Parts: sequence; structure tokens; C-alpha cells
Amino acid sequence: MTETPVAPGSVRLYDRVEPALRAGLYRVSSSLDVRPAAGGAALAAPPTHATHVQVDAPRFILDAGEIAAQHPPADAAGTFADRLPHVVLGRRTLPWERRLGDGTPWLALLLVRAGEAVLVEGALQQVVGSTALAALGANQPVDPNRPVRGVRMKDLATFRALLPSRAEVGLLTHVRRVDLADTALAGTDDDGWFSVVTANRLPLAGDGPTKWTACLVSLEARDDAWTTTTGPSPTLLLLASWSFVTSSAGGTFERLAADLDVAAFGAPGPGGAPPPRPDGGIGLAGTARDGSPTAVGYRSPLRGAGAGPAAPDDVTDAAAYELGRLLAAADGRFIREVVGWHRSAEATARSADAARRRAAVVGDYLAGGARALAATAARPAGDAPVDPPEPDGRRPQPLLARALADRLAARTDRADLWQAPPQAATAARAIGSNEGEGR
Repeated sequence: MTETPVAPGSVRLYDRVEPALRAGLYRVSSSLDVRPAAGGAALAAPPTHATHVQVDAPRFILDAGEIAAQHPPADAAGTFADRLPHVVLGRRTLPWERRLGDGTPWLALLLVRAGEAVLVEGALQQVVGSTALAALGANQPVDPNRPVRGVRMKDLATFRALLPSRAEVGLLTHVRRVDLADTALAGTDDDGWFSVVTANRLPLAGDGPTKWTACLVSLEARDDAWTTTTGPSPTLLLLASWSFVTSSAGGTFERLAADLDVAAFGAPGPGGAPPPRPDGGIGLAGTARDGSPTAVGYRSPLRGAGAGPAAPDDVTDAAAYELGRLLAAADGRFIREVVGWHRSAEATARSADAARRRAAVVGDYLAGGARALAATAARPAGDAPVDPPEPDGRRPQPLLARALADRLAARTDRADLWQAPPQAATAARAIGSNEGEGR
């Protein structure tokens, strides 16, 4: 099926994208039905062949490469109370690769405030308990001694208040597709498809800065998460987590720009901040290519241009150029596209050049044949031509060999599609001469 491209600047949303097969161990059986020809004796069918196929997916830990983005950013501090935290996953089918019996996604994002939960580590059986371990093993065999991490609420009431209902888990998970050219949304992703898991709680600020932890947990085989009504809080497997701080200020671009360390744009001199130059830049100490100290001018992206022209020692453009080169080199998708473009352009140029040269050789071949016919007709009767033409008037082979040799010799000063070294022309001329003498 052909997928309609996403328009630039837009996002296409899907409720869910389920894989053809969920993660697990599958048994595949094959048999052969042998039917005799008309009137023939019945033949016994061979035994049924069985094999097993393992469809794998993350289960107890989520690799950092699976996470494309998260909000709020890890270790950030700012006014995040008006937006639900969420995590963006690079695989569109990941939340449905291990589903509950009713199709509920197996991933949920819980947002806990400092003091509401603790993170625990240990063996799988110790962290989740024997009942949950048996339920996990029924889906797919597990090692009870595997080291895992988990999150445990301080009490069952807190757990019940923070855990979304089964219906909400599906509503808090969706898939989005973006335009690959939109690097702000697609980043370095290869296909533009993402799955998103959203929390069901806003990180409101308290009387002062409040620390929060976003916990991506597994709900696989954890029906007890909704059925447990007494006793301690169930411990859920923790696949990934990050912390941030919500405060009454900060986090916006305006606040970040106001708090910039101006020393990063030019260290002040002994007497204070250096005065701006006529071109709007500031003077900085630099190092010349030979290693000697020198003075240069630089204008940062956040400093306006002056009225005067840029001085010869201004390095602003050179710094921007080098920064662009480094950013391009760090973008894997961009590098692949550039390499692909170069290969395509080179293949097109090589094909066109080869076609032109083949046409020129054929033209020389036909013209040489006509000249050979005219020379034969002008010779006195009884004189045998040195290079007689073929019966159909084509040019003799020695003449073609010499024409090829001349063309190779004429192109040895640049790259040749045939990759013929200069010696090839001499060898071709010798072949042509020997064939001519032997005829």
C-alpha cells in the first residue's frame, strides 16, 4: 500500500499501530498432503514438521536508543505545570508489541512527586513477587534471578490515584507521523513514525520548586495492578525514568536567553567587558594557523551587527561555516542523503559520458569503413588491399583498434570510465598494428 506523504509542517495522528505478531514464542507447523494420481495407490504423508520462532521486543528495560524525545527534558527546571509529561518512542508499534488480554497497551507513564514512591532494584522475583512472576512466565519464559528495576508507591491509595484505568491507558498512547524534512519534529529518524506515551497528571508546582520523576512502567501480565484492593502497593517494572523540577519561573526560551552566560560569547578583559567594535563584534584572543597568538573579532548570533563593515580579521562567518559542517557531519540521515545524491549524480554523469564516447567510436568506425572502401576501389586491378573491408562494408578490426587507442590516449589526462592506464593506449596501438600486418 502506498502511503501518502505528510505535508511539511503538519503531523498525522493515529490511535494505534499494532504489529502483525506480538512479542513471544511461536510454534510453526507444516505438513504435506500427498494425493495419488488417478487410479494410483495412496501414498503416506511425511510426518508434520514443527519449529519455533521467537518474536522479540523490549521487556524489562528500554534502551536509550528507543527514546526519541521526552518532555520535560531530563534534569530541567522551569514552568512545566501546564503541559502533560510524555515520552516519544522511535518505534511506532512498541506500545502494542506486548498487549494485555483486551488489547490494552503494555506501557504507561506514571508521574510521581518526591516522597510518593521509591525506586527499587533486585532480582525479578524479589521485585514483582511470585504471583506476577508466574503471570509473566505464562506469556514467555523468564529468568527469576534477572536483575530489574521497579517503582513502588508509598501506599495502595497513592497507587490507585496515580495509575490510569485500563481504558485510559489506551487513550494516553497514540502514534504520530511527521514530515522527514521537519528536523524539529523528525530529528534524525529514518521514517518519521513515532509512538507517544503520555502521563495522566500535570506536574504542578508547590510552594517552591518541586521535584518530579516520570516513570515508564510495564503493565505486561499485571492485571493485579487494577484488581488489588488490600495490602501493599504492587511494584511495577520500571523500563525508563527521568527527573525534572517544576518551579514558578524558567524553562522558557525568554528565561534561558536572559540567563545566558555572556562570558561564553567573549570573556571580559581586565578592565571589564570589552567595548564593541564598529562592526558590532568584540575582540577576542585567537591563535593563528602557525600557532602564534593573534587578535580576532567575533559577533555572536545574539549580538546585533554594527553600522561599519566587517574587519578583515572577523571570524564570524568562518565560525558559522565550521559549526554548520559539524552539525551536518553529526546528522546521520543528512550524510546518507548527501552520499546518495553524489552516487546518483556520478552514475548519471558516467553513463552519459560513456554513451557519448561509444557513439563517437561507432562514428569513427563507420567513417573508417567508408574510407577503406573508397581506397580499395581506387587501387589498380590485381593489387590486394592491405586492410580489405568486410563484405558488408564495415571498417576492418585493426582500424577500430587504432581508433580506440587514439581515444584512450586522448583521455589519459583525466578520470576514465574504463579505468585504462596510459600504457593501455600503447598496447592497443600495438595490437592494431600486429593485426594489420598479419592480414
